[in-house]
Amino acid sequence: MGSTYERSFVKGLVWESISFVVIFIVVYLIYGDVKTSFIFSIGLTSIKSVLFFIHERIWKKIKWGK
Repeated sequence: MGSTYERSFVKGLVWESISFVVIFIVVYLIYGDVKTSFIFSIGLTSIKSVLFFIHERIWKKIKWGK
């Protein structure tokens, strides 16, 4: 059976939301600037979200361990 596209999307969205907060806090602690933290977090989270979705879809096709 496996995951649907929607499940993969929501799973990635939830995980990347958590990741966004962590990245924001770390960058803020390093640079002390909200704008820099926000821009960096948006950029990195966007890239990671796309890569996570692709990763999930590839693993769905792999039969190993099922």
